[in-house]
Amino acid sequence: MELDLSKPTSFHQIFSYRSQDQPNHTWFYYPEPVNAEHYRELTFKGTDDLINHLAAQYSTLLPKADKSTISKATPKSIPNPPMVVATLGSNNVQLLLTGLAAQRMQHCYIHISPLNSDAGILSLLESMDAKVLIADHVFYARAEILAAQMQGVHLARMIEFDPVDELKKDLKTFDYDITRDESNDCSFILHTSGTSSSAPKAIWHANKSMLTSPPFVVRMTTITTGLLYHGMGGGVAIFVANISASMALPLAKNPNHRTLPEVINSVKALPNPSRLLLHPILAEAILEAYGKKNSPELEYLRRLASMEVGGGKLSSSVGNELRDLGVNVRTAIGCSEAGVFPLRNEPTKENWDSLVPTSDYHAKWEHIEGNQYELLINDPPTLALNISIPKDNMYHTNDVFEECPPKSGKWVYVGRRDAMLIHSMGLNTNPVPWENALRSHHEIEECQLIGHGRRGPLIVVQLNWNNVDDESKARHSIWKAVEEYNNNVMAWSRVQHPEAVVILPRGCCLERSDKDTIRRGVNVKKFEQEINQGYQNWDRAAPLAKA
Repeated sequence: MELDLSKPTSFHQIFSYRSQDQPNHTWFYYPEPVNAEHYRELTFKGTDDLINHLAAQYSTLLPKADKSTISKATPKSIPNPPMVVATLGSNNVQLLLTGLAAQRMQHCYIHISPLNSDAGILSLLESMDAKVLIADHVFYARAEILAAQMQGVHLARMIEFDPVDELKKDLKTFDYDITRDESNDCSFILHTSGTSSSAPKAIWHANKSMLTSPPFVVRMTTITTGLLYHGMGGGVAIFVANISASMALPLAKNPNHRTLPEVINSVKALPNPSRLLLHPILAEAILEAYGKKNSPELEYLRRLASMEVGGGKLSSSVGNELRDLGVNVRTAIGCSEAGVFPLRNEPTKENWDSLVPTSDYHAKWEHIEGNQYELLINDPPTLALNISIPKDNMYHTNDVFEECPPKSGKWVYVGRRDAMLIHSMGLNTNPVPWENALRSHHEIEECQLIGHGRRGPLIVVQLNWNNVDDESKARHSIWKAVEEYNNNVMAWSRVQHPEAVVILPRGCCLERSDKDTIRRGVNVKKFEQEINQGYQNWDRAAPLAKA
């Protein structure tokens, strides 16, 4: 069978093709190096030239790919096992260019999130059998400490420059075969956000799977607040290049953190922004900061085709309030393991986040209880390379939906089927280690960590009244234990305020199953009033940060 090489077969090749047919089209808007109030523009041709420029330099700095450097952890489905190049850098265009240059050298790259603990990063490097770690000036000292703990890892300092200024200089060239079919090669690795209790999981991807996926909430100019190691950042960069669109990062003075005014300034500064892709916590903050007063900033958001919320579930009340204010909020749902889900957002009067299947063949529903179903994907068209498909060709997404209203064919996402808590900003917390640590406290009979779809974790405590003389003293003692355990978890997994500790009244019991495990869903419903009151008390004592 003849190969169709009329289209790019890998992510980095996209820019070689686009530099010929749309050389002056802007691919990336990035903040100027000094003044974060303005954007600079990087075209498809400029990107391709810089990729070559970087590849030529790194080819002399990095070790050669041979039997000693090829990853032994490469999934068996990869015909050409790569050398894995990991980057630890700030969330900026420089990070993307470095990864593209690595791929042009026929390596596989992963942008490691600096939010992970040192143990999590080491786990990622070891699980991928990475042989190269490239770090920018912000994280280089940390990278030195990490590299010293591993054998055979080559540490390199990231080549940094301002893209527009660099293009004015004499650029180095890099010789590679643009006609080479790289569709089955491993292009890059996404990863989950591991906490201290669960190591990050590497998710390997081939070029073919990403290039054949339909665009993911991408239009002509999309601003994404998602980090580049995540599908909301790195994945969007792939999709916009593949459909000749444009992408922008927020105008943040600190690329790893953006404030709410910086996000609004980003919408104002771009010539024709069409999409804003952000986490639920930012949507909540927008409503709190601007929606309550119907502030002028809302006008810029009303001009957008849509404000897409992904990486977690935004509450229906917040979504509906924003839509009532004229902001076209939509839900963006996808999966790092299975590409884009066979669902599309079709808002109804009752549910702004209503979804309908795009394919009755791919979308299947497994009944759980009541009106709740898990989405299964039959014969997934794209799939992460290290995810095996069961014999029935069904991929279990572990995502739970409700049909609203029943038998309508319209579905609303309600959460994960497993115990993992996904907070409103899209980051995960494993509740089990938390609960195990606190159960040993002599004044605690039982406890459960809450927080799915919320701003952060809240702990519900059933006291052992045989060991409690004074409830206020017990609360103080338990908070001290919480503060101590906070030191062992990632920032987003900490119980952040005393009001986030809910003590149940005497006589109230957290339900347990016959297997002596917490009945999580039952308790959330049973103590819904106490949980909601706990979050309200926390919000009053420490309002949601506008970040």
